[in-house]
Amino acid sequence: MNMINLLPQDYVQRRNQHRVNVFSVILLAVVLASVAGAALVSERSSRNTREVCERINHSYEEASRLIDEMYQLEAQKRTMLDKAKTSAALMERLPRSYVLAILTNALPKGASLTSIKLTTHVVKPPAPTAPAVKAALVANQRAGAGAEAAKLAVSLEVKGKAATDVEVARFIANLAKHPLTDMVDLSYSKEARGKDDAPREFHIRIRLKPNGDALEAVEVEAKLPRDDGPGGDA
Repeated sequence: MNMINLLPQDYVQRRNQHRVNVFSVILLAVVLASVAGAALVSERSSRNTREVCERINHSYEEASRLIDEMYQLEAQKRTMLDKAKTSAALMERLPRSYVLAILTNALPKGASLTSIKLTTHVVKPPAPTAPAVKAALVANQRAGAGAEAAKLAVSLEVKGKAATDVEVARFIANLAKHPLTDMVDLSYSKEARGKDDAPREFHIRIRLKPNGDALEAVEVEAKLPRDDGPGGDA
């Protein structure tokens, strides 16, 4: 059975056009909503990315500041170690007056000194082998390189006069007994020229122990006997 459409043709066309327009508007709204949603998601993602980048940059700046402070502390540490090393080297642990007292106290009766030459020099350590070098590097890394002060040694050249070689031998023996004496060497003992109460001249070389401390040696020295021979002071 055929259906007869009694609606005007213009009305049918306008209704179809209206439906197409409504569908197009709905489709446009869906597309715009999708674009807006995508833009919103993209903006939120970009904002999160910027926040993460800012936090990372702040962390890098903080780490850079900490590294700079560490370098400054290392520089201050090296400066303090250098000052401590210099102070330790300059600190007079063995006063010259005490060195003269060593010679005076060791000098027996019948002997006198005519000249004293004192020399201070740095003791150079022996050249280490390869394993020793490696061990020294490890020790320096643990304890801090440059913290140890240089060892200083005092050498003396003494000239004097004595009645006999017995007094010279007693002088050498008294010097050798001192806790700070490292070496006592007689260069010569000979007859003096000209007329003098002391007919013998002598020359003695003395080396004191490196980095000797007078305060530590006083107690030990007080307990040692002194050989002045018959008629000498005790």
